[in-house]
Amino acid sequence: MIGKDDIVIRKTILHVLDTTHGECILSNTLLDPGPDLHEFIRTHIFKIFTSDDTKKCTFSEDHSPIYALLQEWNEKDEGSFIATSQEIAQKLYYAMHEGQDIPPADLLFVTFQTEGVIYLALLKMNYKESYTHQIAIYGPDDLKASGDDTSEEGETAVPDTQIHAEIVKSKSLLPASSTRIPEAVIINLKDYSIKLLEKSYEIAGEKTFYLSENFLVCYTSLPPKKKLNILTRVVNNITNKYEDGDIQAKMEVKSALQKEYVDHKEFNIEEIGQKLFGKSPERKAEFDEKMESYDLQYDTFSVTNESTVKKLEKQVIVTDNGIEVTIPMETYNKRGCVEIKTDAITGKSTIILKDLDNLIFK
Repeated sequence: MIGKDDIVIRKTILHVLDTTHGECILSNTLLDPGPDLHEFIRTHIFKIFTSDDTKKCTFSEDHSPIYALLQEWNEKDEGSFIATSQEIAQKLYYAMHEGQDIPPADLLFVTFQTEGVIYLALLKMNYKESYTHQIAIYGPDDLKASGDDTSEEGETAVPDTQIHAEIVKSKSLLPASSTRIPEAVIINLKDYSIKLLEKSYEIAGEKTFYLSENFLVCYTSLPPKKKLNILTRVVNNITNKYEDGDIQAKMEVKSALQKEYVDHKEFNIEEIGQKLFGKSPERKAEFDEKMESYDLQYDTFSVTNESTVKKLEKQVIVTDNGIEVTIPMETYNKRGCVEIKTDAITGKSTIILKDLDNLIFK
C-alpha cells in the first residue's frame, strides 16, 4: 500500500462549480501551492486512494466523453493541461446541474505520481456551511457621510476609525483535511482504470449515480467494503437459519471467516462457500444462489484499510436478559480461554470463561 509521502503532486488547477448561483468560473492559470496546500491535497488523495468505499470502474470507451478528452491531452504541456481541465470541469458542471440536490463545489483538478505511475485526481470539494468572522472598518469620512455621529451641539464630529467584528454564515467553505470527501475520481493515466467515490442523487425523479452514469460514463463494481458487508450478511443469515440457537456453530463460522482474511489477506467467495458450507449441499446451494444474485459468486477481493475488517475481530453476544458478552476472535481461537456448551435437550447455552487472572470493571 502506498504511503502519503509517496504521493508527488505534479500540477493542479482550481475551478468553481457553484450551481447554486449559476456560476461556472474556470481558471486559466495553475495553482502554485506551498507546503501546506500540498499537504492538504496529498491528504485527501491518500484517503481516497486507500479507502475501501471506492469503486473500481472501467470507462465505456466508445461512449465516454471524458475518456475521449484524456486520449487527446498532453499532461506535460501546461496549455493542454489547463484547456483539458476546463473542458472536464464544464462537463461536470452540466452533470451537476441536472440534479437539484447535487451540492455545489470547487473542483481540484490534480495530477500526481506515485510508484512510477501518473494519476489524475478530480477532487469535488463540496461546500460546507459554517460560521466565520467578518471585519468592517469605518474611517472618519464613512462615519461622517452616514451621519451616525453627531455632537451634543448638533455638529457632526469626526471620530477615530471604528472596527466592527461580527459573526456571519459562510456557505462555501471547503472540506477540512481531517475528513474524507464523499465524491472524487482518481484515474490511472497508464491503463485508465478508475477509483471512484460517489453518491446518488435524484435526477428526473430517479436516484442516479450521476458521476459514473452521466459524467464519466463508466462501468462500476461494488466497493470492497460493500462486498464484505454482503458476504458477512449472507453467511450470518444462513447460519442463523440452520443453526438457530447453536452459539458454538455460529462462532465457528465467524472464526473461519476471520481466519480466511488473516491467512490470505483477501476473500475468495467460492473458497469461503466451500469451507463454510461444503459439507451441506443445501446450505452451499443457498450461499451460491445469494452470492450469484449480487454477481459475486466467483469474485475475489481484498481490502486496503484494516478498519474495514474490524467487525471480524470480535463477536458480540447479547442474551435475552440483557447480558452483553464481547469475545475477541483471537481469544476464542485459542480454545483454552472460552468454552461454549449447548444442551441438546433444552437448547440452552452456557458460556465459560477460563484462566482469568484479573477482571476490570468499566
